[in-house]
Amino acid sequence: IAGGTPFSFGPDFVIGATGRGSLGQSEGFNTQHNIMSLGVLSYRFDNGDWHVDALVTGSTARQWTTREGEGYFGGFSTAVKVPVRLSYLDINEMGPGTVEAYTNTNQRFDIYDINNYNVTAVSGGRLDRRETMKAGNLNVKRRLGFLPFPAALQVGWAGREQTRDSQTYTRNYTYNGINGDFSAKTFEAVVYRNIHEEQMTGIERNPPPGKGAPYASPHLAYRAYLGNPNLFTTTAAQAVTMEQGRRANSLYIEEGVDALYAQGEMRLFKNRLNILGGVRYERTTNFGKGLLNNPNAVWMRNPDGSFARNAAGARIRRTEAGAAGSLDELNLTQTERGYTASRSFDGYYPSLHFTYNISDNLVARAAYAATYGRPNYANIVPNTVINETDFGGGVPDPNVVKGTLTVRNTGLRPWTADNYDLSLEYYTNSGGLFGAGVFDKEIKDFFGTLSKVATAADVAELGLEPSFVGWQVNTQINTGDAQVSGVEVSANQSLHILGRWGKPFKVFANVTKIKVKGAAEGDFSGFLPQVINYGVTFSKSGLIVMAKWNQRSDVAQGLQAYLGPDARAHIKGRTILDMNISYQIWKGTSLFFNARNLTNERVDYLRYGSQTPAYASVFQARSYGGATFDAGVKGSF
Repeated sequence: IAGGTPFSFGPDFVIGATGRGSLGQSEGFNTQHNIMSLGVLSYRFDNGDWHVDALVTGSTARQWTTREGEGYFGGFSTAVKVPVRLSYLDINEMGPGTVEAYTNTNQRFDIYDINNYNVTAVSGGRLDRRETMKAGNLNVKRRLGFLPFPAALQVGWAGREQTRDSQTYTRNYTYNGINGDFSAKTFEAVVYRNIHEEQMTGIERNPPPGKGAPYASPHLAYRAYLGNPNLFTTTAAQAVTMEQGRRANSLYIEEGVDALYAQGEMRLFKNRLNILGGVRYERTTNFGKGLLNNPNAVWMRNPDGSFARNAAGARIRRTEAGAAGSLDELNLTQTERGYTASRSFDGYYPSLHFTYNISDNLVARAAYAATYGRPNYANIVPNTVINETDFGGGVPDPNVVKGTLTVRNTGLRPWTADNYDLSLEYYTNSGGLFGAGVFDKEIKDFFGTLSKVATAADVAELGLEPSFVGWQVNTQINTGDAQVSGVEVSANQSLHILGRWGKPFKVFANVTKIKVKGAAEGDFSGFLPQVINYGVTFSKSGLIVMAKWNQRSDVAQGLQAYLGPDARAHIKGRTILDMNISYQIWKGTSLFFNARNLTNERVDYLRYGSQTPAYASVFQARSYGGATFDAGVKGSF
C-alpha cells in the first residue's frame, strides 16, 4: 500500500493526496527439494602413551526448486483497476491501524471487491545448486612419560575441498486477458476470495464477517494458462531480462583448505598450573567463475583500441550487436562465467593458554590466540560490470577517469586478529559457579568498501589488467585495523541454601557486553552490543524442567543512504523464552518436550536515522505464527 500526505475535508474525514495512492498484492509459491549423500570413515587407537585418530568424509548435495510446468506459477501480482487515494488512520509503530481508500471522485473504494482488481505480473523460475565436499583429518598425540611432570605433544593435519555450482533464473510474463478482455469474469479465473477468516492482517485489521481481500492463486492462474496460452505471454524485452538474470546468477567456485598444527601441553606446580600452546599453519585457495559484463563491447574499435567513429564523430555500432536491448546485444556484452579468478592466502596462527588453580575453589585463566575470518562466497565469486568513458575521439587526458568498474574482490584477504582473554572463576562447594572475564580482539585487514580511482597497486591487488589503472573502482576491500572488546559475567547456583524447598532448583545468568571501534567503512553488522541469558532449572524424581530467557540488544546493520546520511538498518532487540521438559521413564530412557519462543516474540527490522519519524522506523516485522514445539522419546539400549 502506498499513499501521499493526507488532507482533510472535516474533523472525521481525511483522505490522501490525489493520484498518490496505489493498492496491490503479490503472491509467491515454490516447491523446494534438497537431497544429500554422506560417507564417513574413522579410525581410533589409544594404548596409554600413543593416541591416534583419523577421519575421511565426503558428501554431495543438491538443492533445487520445481521448474515451470509443474502446476503453478512462482509469482503473481495484482493491482486495483483505477487510481485510488488512501487515508492512513490510527498510525502506530507497526503502521496504520486502518486504511481507507477513495477514488479520485471521492467515492469510497471497496478493497474487497474482486471486480476492482487486475493482474499485473506473473513469473516463474528455478534454482539449481549443487555442492560437493571432501575432507579429512589426522591427529597423533604422544604422552611424554620420561619428563618429571605430566606433558604431551600432539601434531595433526586437516584438509577440505569444496565446490559449488549454482544457476538461477526468473521468467516474467505479461497478462493479456482473453482477446484483450480484462473484465471481472476473466479475472475471476485466476484469483479467489478468502471468506474463512474474520480477522486478517491485510488492508483492514478487522474486515466484516464473511469478507476478505481477494488473493491471487498461482495454481488457478497456471490452470487458466494451460487452457489458453495467449493469456500469459513473454515479450522480447522480458526474454532478454530473463537471460540477463540467468547469466548473472550462473556461478561456480572451488575452495580448498589445508592445515597443519603442533601443540604441547604440560602441568606444573603439582598440577596447579596447566600450559597449552601451539601453532597452526593454514593455506586457502579459491577459484571462481562469474559474469563478465562489458557494455562497450557493442562498439567497433580501431587497431589501436580506440573507438571507431563515423564522419560525425559518433561511435559506430557493431552489426552483430543488433538493436539496443536485444538478445544479440546481450550476447556481446555479457559472457556467462566469462570472468575467472583465483587467489590463495596462508598464515601461521599461534596460541597460548594458562590455567592456574589459585585454590581448590578459585581458578584464573589467561589466553592469547591468533585467529582469522574468511570472506564468504558472495564476496569471492567473480563478477564485474564495466562502463567505459567516451572521450569523443580525442586522446584521453591522463587526469580524467577512464571509466567505472564495479567488481567483486576475489583477492579479498581474510581478516586476522590477536585475541586476549582473562577470566576468574569461583566454584562453590555445592557445584555452583561465579565467573567474570574481559577480552580484547585486535583486528587487522577488516572488511570494508572501496570507491576510488585505481592506482597500479590497486589494480594488482584486485587481480585486474593494468589497462584499468585510472578507472573508478567500486569493490570490497580490507579497510585496516579494528577493535572488539568486552566483558562477560556469569553465575550458576543451586538454591538449596534457602532450605528444603529450594533444593530442586538451580538458577543461572550470564551477561556479555562488547564495544567495537574501527574505520567508518568497516562492516560491524552482526556484532551484538549486549546479550543477557538467564533461567531456572527444576530437577526432582526424574523430572527436569528448564526455562531459559535470551535477551538481545538492537543490532546495527548497513547504512541506508536514501533515508538520510546517518540512517542505518537495525534488528530490534527482543527477549525469547525457551522451555525444556524431560521425564525419565526408566534408566536410560526419557520422554522430552521442548518449546522455543514460547511467547511468540516477533522480529522487527528497523530502518531509521535522525530524519526518520518515530512511527516510521519499523521496516518489516516477522511473526512465525506461534512457538515451535517438538516432543519424543530418547534413550540408549
